[in-house]
Amino acid sequence: MAYNEIRQRILDGRLAPGVRLVHRTLARVLGTSPNPIVLALRMLERDGLVTNTPGLGACVRTWSPAEIIDSYYIRAFHEALAARLCAERHTPAEMAAIDAAHEAVKQSFDNDDDAGSSVLAELRLHVAIVRGTHCPDLERIFENLAIVHRCMTAFGITLNVPRLLGPAVRDIHVPMVEAIRARDMDAAETAAREHVEDSLARNLAWIEKVSAALERGTSIRGTSSGINAVTGAC
Repeated sequence: MAYNEIRQRILDGRLAPGVRLVHRTLARVLGTSPNPIVLALRMLERDGLVTNTPGLGACVRTWSPAEIIDSYYIRAFHEALAARLCAERHTPAEMAAIDAAHEAVKQSFDNDDDAGSSVLAELRLHVAIVRGTHCPDLERIFENLAIVHRCMTAFGITLNVPRLLGPAVRDIHVPMVEAIRARDMDAAETAAREHVEDSLARNLAWIEKVSAALERGTSIRGTSSGINAVTGAC
């Protein structure tokens, strides 16, 4: 499906923020007709991943520094709520899934995986926590937040921003995971909120670099085979 393919290329950074999405080009590369591409881009615009500007057409959404910072505040609220509810409601099987996902995050750090893989491992941990809330509405909200976070991370990777990791980051989820295990709702909520706030503090330098790139009008192109050669930056 064209929607899934284009969406995945945006999420993994192959179609980077600012890249122009030309219907005929995408149709040729994906081996489909233009009509499914038109529908896919409308759906992606609804998802907040694509913008459509009169005279320019569709482009992969570019995130302003203010939007990135706002996303952290939104994440802090919802992740704190998820941790609190998970501490109250998780089953033994869900706790085991959280532990496995947490171990994968630490393993990713120990293996010095690339930033994209590390972010994906972290998102899987948060997905495991949200599933432990037994709250479908919160799962839907978090899915959208996760998509936005992955897109922003892809933006940073495209700009070759160095990973802001250190020994403390490897175990940054420990207080939250242990509070969930102990069913300490207040501690889990606080740990989750502080985790996101700490991430924002560590990434402010990255956000400033994004801002500087935007002010310079840096052209950021996707690297998907056949697409970057025939699309331009909006």
